[in-house]
Amino acid sequence: MGLDIDDFGSDVGAGEARRRRLPSWVARKTRRGAKRWVRAGAGRYQAARHALARELRPGLYTLVRDHMGEIIFERRDVRVDALIRLPGAVADVVLREVERFWTLAPDFAAHGFLHRRGYLLYGPHGCGKTSIVQQIVHDAVSRGGVVFVCGAPALLTRGLATFRRIEPARPAACVFEDIDAIVQAHGEDELLALLDGEARIDHVLNVATTNYPERLDQRFVARPRRFDRVLRIEPPDGAARRAYLAAKLGADDADVEQWAEATDGPSLAALAEAVISVRCLGRGLEETVDLLRRMSRGRASSREGVPGAGFKASAGD
Repeated sequence: MGLDIDDFGSDVGAGEARRRRLPSWVARKTRRGAKRWVRAGAGRYQAARHALARELRPGLYTLVRDHMGEIIFERRDVRVDALIRLPGAVADVVLREVERFWTLAPDFAAHGFLHRRGYLLYGPHGCGKTSIVQQIVHDAVSRGGVVFVCGAPALLTRGLATFRRIEPARPAACVFEDIDAIVQAHGEDELLALLDGEARIDHVLNVATTNYPERLDQRFVARPRRFDRVLRIEPPDGAARRAYLAAKLGADDADVEQWAEATDGPSLAALAEAVISVRCLGRGLEETVDLLRRMSRGRASSREGVPGAGFKASAGD
C-alpha cells in the first residue's frame, strides 16, 4: 500500500513555539579566525591563521574534532561501482534537477533567497537511493565542489560555518544517509537548525535518504526549505532494467531482453547481484533469480536451526 505524506511522523505541527538551541561549542571560534586552510595530515585539513591553501581539494569529506575542539576536514577516497544513468526514471529527474540547481544562484539571489535546496529520498532497501546520492556526489565534485557527510548535525553546522568563512561561494553538498538514524542518535533540534539554515549557509544542497520515512516527524517531510522534494524511489521498471542491463551486459548482448523479463520486481541491488552471480560466478540466471526472490522474502534470525544451541535433545526430554 502506498504511503501518503500525511501518514508520516506525528501530529506535531510545522511551527515551533520555542527557539532551538545548539550545543555551546557550535558557536565557538566561527566568527573570527582563519581565512585559509592548513594541511593536518594526509587528506586532513583545518582552518588556521597561518595557512597556505585557499581552498579544499574537491572531494567527499567527513568532519571530526581534534583534542582542542577544532574542526578537522578529512577527505575520503571513495570507490564505487560504475555509475549508470537510467533515462526516464525518478533518479534521472532528480539528477537533472540538481544539475540545473547549481546554475541558478543568481536567480535565487534576485528573489532574496539563499541558494540552497533539499531532497529526501525514501523507498525499500536496495531500490537505488544510494546510487542517486553517489551520482550527485560525483557531479558536485566534478564541478569542483565539496561534499560533507553528516555524522553529528551540530558538528556539521560548525564545519559549514568554518567552510563558508574561508570559501564563501563554493558549491557544497551535505549527505544525510539514513537520516532517521541520525535523528535517533542526536535528536531533532540540531538537525532542524542545520536544515533551516540558521547559520545562513549559502550555495548548499542537502540530500537525505531513509528506508523508514514513517519514523520522521512531519517537520522533516512536510516542510519545504528543509526538504523541498520528498520522493519515493521505486525498484527499476522495465525500461530502467533494460538500460542497466545493456550497460552491464553490453548494448548488443542478445540476453538483455531475456534478463529484463526474468528480473521483473527485484531491486537495483538485486539486479547488480544477478549480473555478478551469472557473469562473474558462473551460476544460471533462473537459479540466481529464484535465490534473490527467496532472499527478499526471508529474514535472518539468531533463532534459526536446532533448539538448544545445537545440542540434541536427550531421550528424557
